[in-house]
Amino acid sequence: MNNPSNRRVLLTFFAVMVLGFYLHPISVNAITMTPTRFEVSGNPGETLNEEVLLINETETAETFYVSFSNFEAQGESGSPAFVEPKDDLGTWMTTDVSSVYLAPRQQKIVSFKITIPKDAEPGGHFAVIFWGTSPTEGSGGVSIGAKTGILVLLSVNGDVREEAGLLNFNTKDKIFFYQTLPVSFEYKFRNDGGDRIKPEGTIIIRDTFFLPTERLDANPVAGNVLPNSTRKINVDWIKYERNADYVAPTQFFKKFWSDVGYQWKNFAVGLYSANLNVAYGTQGAHAKKMAFFFVFPWQLVLVLVVLFIIVFWGGKKLIKRYNKYIIEKARAGMQKENYIPPDSSHG
Repeated sequence: MNNPSNRRVLLTFFAVMVLGFYLHPISVNAITMTPTRFEVSGNPGETLNEEVLLINETETAETFYVSFSNFEAQGESGSPAFVEPKDDLGTWMTTDVSSVYLAPRQQKIVSFKITIPKDAEPGGHFAVIFWGTSPTEGSGGVSIGAKTGILVLLSVNGDVREEAGLLNFNTKDKIFFYQTLPVSFEYKFRNDGGDRIKPEGTIIIRDTFFLPTERLDANPVAGNVLPNSTRKINVDWIKYERNADYVAPTQFFKKFWSDVGYQWKNFAVGLYSANLNVAYGTQGAHAKKMAFFFVFPWQLVLVLVVLFIIVFWGGKKLIKRYNKYIIEKARAGMQKENYIPPDSSHG
């Protein structure tokens, strides 16, 4: 247990995955906390005061214990890897209480402080505040039990190096041909600077005639790219989503018409371009890239073609019958006008 690597593995295993880059509350059966993320800044030597709301979601009373951990980027997904707080932000934070007793469905506001050292290095410092059902054991900061965490993203003011850029942009797996929406895009953003960077911008979808069709948020989860890391950001273009419990029909014609209805609600056909434009950093840097893809909903197109043929053929027949009716009516009128009745005076 004293091995740092073991502590780190246990901490990562027993800690619930902190989805701090998303904007909805995190909960693990027992407790919900809001807000789910703090993005703050301060000067060296300054003390920041913040508050978090704890909610006991269960029908039983529970005591929750606080612990702290630093975190760093893990892979390209944006998921954090928790590390033992021997220094840095994990050791700069304190709460007024070490544990909180909550009755069923009770809520309570807990204050915490961030005391930034005078010699703190300018740039990004990242930690998480855990609240769990078991107290920490010893100085290692490891506890057995469910934990819920809040990310704290601190920027220490000062001369911070900014060095970042867009690596690539394309459809997911570089797919060009789609039968229908959704179309998934992904891009990688690299940060070699000293603080986190949050790309912000749009993906504008243009149709075959280069007319704007859709405008998408280029960073829908408001994800940060931590220093010395690369993050992959995904964006989906979809107009209508099926219910989560949807089960595709197994019978051919039922499935065919189900697909036609889905393609109609997600109508898109032809060659499209996706234009990514993101801004990042304090200097207002921009990056642009473009990708192409083709959408051909063949089931829907087939139905539309058949309907067109029926309407065209049926309309042509109706027009002929209507013209014939008009001609016959005109002839009948002309015959009536030219009709001369017999002279009854010679009878």
